[in-house]
Amino acid sequence: MIFLNLEVKHKSFGNGVVVSQNGKYMTVKFDTVQKIFVYPDAFESFLTLADGTVSEEIMLDIQATRNAKQAIIQRKNEENIRAMQKGIVIPGKDGVIAMNDENQEYKANETDEIV
Repeated sequence: MIFLNLEVKHKSFGNGVVVSQNGKYMTVKFDTVQKIFVYPDAFESFLTLADGTVSEEIMLDIQATRNAKQAIIQRKNEENIRAMQKGIVIPGKDGVIAMNDENQEYKANETDEIV
């Protein structure tokens, strides 16, 4: 979708106009500042069209991005399950990730030490 000269509205910066577009990035010029946004992510939280709506085409792009992110998460979870079944330790944010045998989900085990 081409966004050049598209009028948008931001929650904090007010009304603006898309002045450039490069791949998934678009630059919006507001009255006092110019900002770069990631498309379509910005339309999920920050931007709407000038009339306060989000077009059907943008909504479809948002959904496609969500689906792609979910597929990546699903693939990583499946890789982690296979690794845990083979006894491979996967470090997590809060320590070692351990598989809970009851429901086959990962659970941070903060009491274990990584050796």
